[in-house]
Amino acid sequence: MKYLRAIPLLVLLLLNLKSFAQTDSSFLKKAVALSNKQLTDKPTEKVYLHLDKPFYNITDTIWFKVYTVTGAEHQLSDISGVVHVELINAKDSVARRLNLKLTNGVAWGDFVLPGNYKAGSYRLRAYTNWMRNQGTVAMFDQRIQVNGRPVFGANHPQNQPATENKPDVQFFAEGGSLVNGLRSKIAVKVIGQNGLGRDAKGSITDNDGNEVAEFETTHLGMGIFALLPQAGKTYKAKITTDGIPSFTVDLPKAGDEGFTMTVNNRLTDSINIKLTASSKTLGAKQHAYYYLVGQSGGKVYYTTSFKLEDPGYSFKIEKKRFPSGIAQFTLFGADAEPLNERIAFIRANDTLKLKLNIAAQKFETRKAVSVVIEAANKASKPVVGAFSVSVINESRIPFNQNAESTILNNLLLTSDLKGYIEQPNYYFNNITDKTESDLDMLMLTQGYHGFEWRKTLNAKQEQPTFKAESSLSLAGSLQTPGGKSVPNGKVLLLGNREDFYADTVTDINGDFKFEDVDVSDTSHLLVQARKENNGKNVTIFVKQADYPKVESTTADGQPSLFANVRQQTYAPDLEQQKIDSTKIATSLKEVIIKGKKAVSPNQYNKYGTLQQRSVNMAKLRSYKDANLSGALHSSEPLARIDLTGSYKYDALSGGDSTKGSVVVDGVYVEQRQLDFLHVEEIESVDLMIAPTGPPLIVVKTKRYAGTDTTVLKEVNIRATKTNKSNYKGYSAGKLGAAPDQIIMGAKLTGCTKLSDCLRSKVIGVTFDVRGTPISMRGNQKMAVILNGSVSDGSVLDNINPNDVYSIEVLRGASYAAILGSEFPGGALAITTQNGGNYVTGSSSSSGVITYPFKGFYKARTFYSPKYTAANINTTVPDYRTTIFWEPNIVTNETGEASFSYFNADTRAIYRVTVEGIDANGNLGRQVYRYKVE
Repeated sequence: MKYLRAIPLLVLLLLNLKSFAQTDSSFLKKAVALSNKQLTDKPTEKVYLHLDKPFYNITDTIWFKVYTVTGAEHQLSDISGVVHVELINAKDSVARRLNLKLTNGVAWGDFVLPGNYKAGSYRLRAYTNWMRNQGTVAMFDQRIQVNGRPVFGANHPQNQPATENKPDVQFFAEGGSLVNGLRSKIAVKVIGQNGLGRDAKGSITDNDGNEVAEFETTHLGMGIFALLPQAGKTYKAKITTDGIPSFTVDLPKAGDEGFTMTVNNRLTDSINIKLTASSKTLGAKQHAYYYLVGQSGGKVYYTTSFKLEDPGYSFKIEKKRFPSGIAQFTLFGADAEPLNERIAFIRANDTLKLKLNIAAQKFETRKAVSVVIEAANKASKPVVGAFSVSVINESRIPFNQNAESTILNNLLLTSDLKGYIEQPNYYFNNITDKTESDLDMLMLTQGYHGFEWRKTLNAKQEQPTFKAESSLSLAGSLQTPGGKSVPNGKVLLLGNREDFYADTVTDINGDFKFEDVDVSDTSHLLVQARKENNGKNVTIFVKQADYPKVESTTADGQPSLFANVRQQTYAPDLEQQKIDSTKIATSLKEVIIKGKKAVSPNQYNKYGTLQQRSVNMAKLRSYKDANLSGALHSSEPLARIDLTGSYKYDALSGGDSTKGSVVVDGVYVEQRQLDFLHVEEIESVDLMIAPTGPPLIVVKTKRYAGTDTTVLKEVNIRATKTNKSNYKGYSAGKLGAAPDQIIMGAKLTGCTKLSDCLRSKVIGVTFDVRGTPISMRGNQKMAVILNGSVSDGSVLDNINPNDVYSIEVLRGASYAAILGSEFPGGALAITTQNGGNYVTGSSSSSGVITYPFKGFYKARTFYSPKYTAANINTTVPDYRTTIFWEPNIVTNETGEASFSYFNADTRAIYRVTVEGIDANGNLGRQVYRYKVE
């Protein structure tokens, strides 16, 4: 086969295009013009967080700096003035959210991990409102481990379940598709149940049973092989991996038309692309024009065209045309339809040169260390830049250097790829031929989300849904007590703590909005409203802040390993309990009024094969002021509940890695649910005890057993109220099925927090320490529907119990379908005395409310002790793991900046890490280690 070399054309700007015939140049001009227009009209933003260390313990502080960049050159962004940073717990709920003010694209903040937090896997998510136009995939989302768990993605033995299902196996043809008669490179990716790459071997056979290829994964479950598909043939792969029987997977079907695209990225200075057309395409499309376009970060850096006269064409492209990062090469047909696509990682040698100068010395405990940073660009010219530095005791922090997220691997690699990238820093730590080969396999197996040509070339461009925030804002509306809009109403906003003042006027619909609300987190703002004639009889509604939902995910969206093991172990019982729970939920009267018999705990006793012990309820109830976990700890040693510290609920444990299980009212729940049950609610507790290992604790509440007379009264009230036409609850007659339970506001007495009022009254619902409602059916998050406005459950305790007219418990499947995946547990629908679109504060027709506004977080200053001759020998130990943190380091015109700190008491290896960016978007990272003796 003869290959002709096409003449490449570099396009930096539209004016640089060379002359082509009209049929040749029109598409290229359009592609460059539209991509440049998109860069101007809809530039993209990225957010990266530099963390002080890769691993944390409970009570630690997570210190971080935010870098917000835009464009292919990663220049510090001036698009957004606000960035949102969230700490997300293992249940995919936002534990805390910070709003930070961006100044020249940077900000910094911190999260404290309180002692009542649970150890495990957390996530840090950061985004601007403008980034939401690209979806959650574009957001910074990093998993961190807290308190003694192994780092996810580390090089530790990947213990698979004893009865593991087969792993996920996918095949990716280079360039996008297989073509009959043309040899193609195919990448394979094998993912185990733990979400990590898994070693495997395979053989490829055709439909006649002939073996035509074989492969073996060589890096994190990835491998490559070649295949020459033939017309009329189909292909299967027989996969072999340790621990499970071999199985087969179908390969993608090959077509008769099209091109193959082969990329060689192994040369130092250039990248070679080879295009080969099938014989059918060559016959049908001969003399037609085709176009090859290379872009990075939405900016076109290379274009060329050719007329299809021969079966093959080869292109040699200089790498220096592209910045560091992912380059996307796309082949277009004459109809401007993308045919083939391939991404490749370009190392352009454009990162900053950072040097850390530390005076030669013997590093000792509690001695001062002074550091001078020198920053220069690739031309060795000094640069002005923004940097952050952390110093940690590396010997006391478990971590895997290959798994770390850094400013380089995040902004240049992982931020442009879909899904979880295992060990991203491996590709930057020690660059070798194998590293480069493995990185190219990653390019073949990972989806690219940074740029889509179909959207760019669409004549009708989509308008952004989300606007860039220059500041925080507060919006709402005014209504009369009868529900009519109040146009031209006067609204005043006051913040006494910051001496903040603003006023505005409502529009024709009664809506108002305050921009530039520059107050701290959390400020209680006074909102005062008047009619146009100064009348006070108006009701103020404040619009709830809109935040993106948290998508449930593990490392790469796969279920966690523990969840899989538990599901397999208890699958039959769980399925039966799901059926029983559904029956109870859909027919509440059968449980309460008809007295349907509760599920016997004997089924959890393996029908008599385990020792069963009933807890002495009289003794248990003597701890009347305790929750169930505390009462069991004190009254029943066989429950094996260990409480340490001031009040730390450890777990049910029968060994270092074995945890017990809990069943509450016929449903398997998390062990922490014992913290949310009060002994006064409990009918019975039974222990199922095996010869070894932890017990199974089976709990039956009075509500479930039908012995809670208070709840029975509430159900009877519910039944009479719902039949009366004067009932004004929100959901009745509006959301379909009848509520599971209705609690009238008149019954909410003797408490200051609404969650406290409800703990002994609501069936099948618990409340966490912040008052958020959790459905006990699957331990699922619930919403709060406040006068028709859906809010996160965390707003519950912002509602004054005295303002409540009624609370409807909506836990049926129909409600979960209406509310969506964010609130699978249903909702508490709350109607206030005055009704309306009330969000939080006090629904009042007096024209004045106090609103808890989440303003800008003011970051704390990292405490770094200064040891002098007077205090260097103090007996107070200094065992810090983060020795020093400074997020605000700026180099001067000579490229220098300095800082100093004192070592702690531990003799160990200390690591100094500096990350940052200069005014031109060049990224830099440098690590320096020294030993304290």
